[in-house]
Amino acid sequence: MNFSYGIIAAVGILVAISIGFIASDPNDVIEPREISIQETAPKTETAPQPEPAPEPEPEPTPEPEPEPIPEPEPVETVPPLPMTTGVHQVDIAEGSGVPGCEATNECYLPYSISISVGDTVIWNNPDTAAHTVTSGNISDGHDGMFDSSLFMAGETYEFIFNDVGTFDYFCMVHPWMTGEVIVSDSEETVVIEEPEPTPEPEPTPEPEPENLLPMEATVSLPEGTGVPGCEATNECYIPYEITVAVGATVTWSNDDTAAHTVTSGNVNAGPTGVFDSGLFMADGTYSHTFESAGTFDYFCMVHPWMTGIVNVS
Repeated sequence: MNFSYGIIAAVGILVAISIGFIASDPNDVIEPREISIQETAPKTETAPQPEPAPEPEPEPTPEPEPEPIPEPEPVETVPPLPMTTGVHQVDIAEGSGVPGCEATNECYLPYSISISVGDTVIWNNPDTAAHTVTSGNISDGHDGMFDSSLFMAGETYEFIFNDVGTFDYFCMVHPWMTGEVIVSDSEETVVIEEPEPTPEPEPTPEPEPENLLPMEATVSLPEGTGVPGCEATNECYIPYEITVAVGATVTWSNDDTAAHTVTSGNVNAGPTGVFDSGLFMADGTYSHTFESAGTFDYFCMVHPWMTGIVNVS
């Protein structure tokens, strides 16, 4: 019996406790707290690191000093001859072989020159073309006082004026080129004369056995040879090649309307000096006697495409 009552009492107590929990506010129930445990690593002391040494600043590279540029040496210029020396120079203008310089009277520089009696005038040809210095004018022609004949680039011609007056002159190849020399009397005149070259004696020809070759020959300069084209057929001098005996005389006839020359040599090597007609006009002739054997090339200095050959035996 007592055991039954004990069980009943225990059940009653449990019921009362359950009713008390049911009647209580749920917010009053104490919730369990979560405690987080953080693991901390043990502190390890590190030795202090030495501060890096500052890098040395690079030394500035010295800039190379520029080498001094040497100053050009002054070029010595030869002054023109003074007017009081008795020698005067006239230059043929470069490019005067083409019309145009006559508009300003600058074909011969200077165009007009005043000198004294006994003075010498030297004409210098720095042009690339051949020219002449011929007294007179293109209308009346050469008056016979002085004539340089044809002289090439780099050559000179001089003449001494012994008479008072005004002397016109021109170029026979380029007739638009004109100039004048005014000669007046002067008591104080210094003349520089150059010695004349001694002419070389001509070699005495040795007698040759008689042959049947001609002692005379004529060569024609046909019309139109002043324009290129005849060289294609070797008809600038007709005949182009001749053969004559030693001592024979060859005559060239200018049947063209232009002025020409017959000059020994060729256009590459220049004149050889054996013979030279100088400038001869239309209808003019030139003759030369060949006293020695050989082959003689020749050409026209005004029209260098014109060539010919003389064989002498």
